[in-house]
Amino acid sequence: MGHAAHAAGHELTVVAPGAAHGTTRECGMQLIRYPAPRMPYDPTYRVPWRLDLMRRLVREARPDVVQISSPFAPALAARALSDDFVRVYVHHSDPIGCYLRPTLERALPSVVSECIEYAAWSWHRSISRFCDATVVAGDWLETELSELGCERVTTVPFGITRSDLGSHCRNEAIRTRLLGPLAAETRAALVLVAGRLAADKRQALLVDALHLVQRERPVALVVLGDGPERQRLEERARGLGHVTFLPFTRNRAEFAGILATADLLLHGSVAETYGFVIAEALASGTPVVVPRAGGAGAFAHPDYSETYGPSDGAAGVARAVQRLLERSRERLEHAAIRAAATFPSSEGHFEQLFALYGRLVRGKARARCGAATTAGFHGVPPNHTRE
Repeated sequence: MGHAAHAAGHELTVVAPGAAHGTTRECGMQLIRYPAPRMPYDPTYRVPWRLDLMRRLVREARPDVVQISSPFAPALAARALSDDFVRVYVHHSDPIGCYLRPTLERALPSVVSECIEYAAWSWHRSISRFCDATVVAGDWLETELSELGCERVTTVPFGITRSDLGSHCRNEAIRTRLLGPLAAETRAALVLVAGRLAADKRQALLVDALHLVQRERPVALVVLGDGPERQRLEERARGLGHVTFLPFTRNRAEFAGILATADLLLHGSVAETYGFVIAEALASGTPVVVPRAGGAGAFAHPDYSETYGPSDGAAGVARAVQRLLERSRERLEHAAIRAAATFPSSEGHFEQLFALYGRLVRGKARARCGAATTAGFHGVPPNHTRE
């Protein structure tokens, strides 16, 4: 986002928790850190607990737009800011779908759990009331949030960078390495699981499903990512034909090669708000197996994917994987690439986002001053601070 803001002539300031106080310039943005403790489950994240610091730092930055990127403490801090700021909540994560809904569904009848979940959405509804807009990645999510009572929900489609992805990145040397001892097996399947390795992503379910698939054909698994569940997943994956765990990589060529070389991407999260790796896999010509829920399900199409129910167990996931592996890889690849050609670009996303912010700033100025626009705004991009 920093590069896009800088290229468009905007000033972007990010206020975020860190190990200590500090201000740096990274990727075209100013990054202001304040000290915060690590989160117990995933220590790569820190708790944004200093509401006073967040408010003070935002006021000092004097932005035109405050982007709220979390429904928790940052939203609470932004709520106390002056109405002079345009406040926008970007709904890019779904804590209710990730954590609360699965717990309720396991413990309570559906009628009761649905009532509790609707009540839990009251905080999100309150965020949308004090914000000038709530930004979501797709029309399906705008409909869902609007039906839950959230106000001023606006779709600004997320996008991907396709220029360095594609089926031409398929690499037989990578495939041989990732298949390991299964490289000579003509029916061996190379399955990719990618993303943050955490309980809400449900990778354990995917590994269990692959153990069932292996009864029908050899399976090599490559897991791309890291997180608090890595060790447990490594132990769970023992017994598969071949398993490779790789950390996140900033090498786009390597990433593109892995995406294009896998036989399929297997995804588990039922609460994605978009699903970048799914879009990137399709742009690489790689078909996907995803749950019929959330952003992952929104990407699904019979031409290039197979789906399973959001409450299915390992057997249901395994059947979806087996169905896909029996289909023509060539047809799946062509359909995936055709679909991905219609996805928005990252550049297009930020153009639309900054255009929305500009409209909101001008509307706020007109409401405040009673004028057609603020003096001097034309040609001067808004400052933009993200919490």
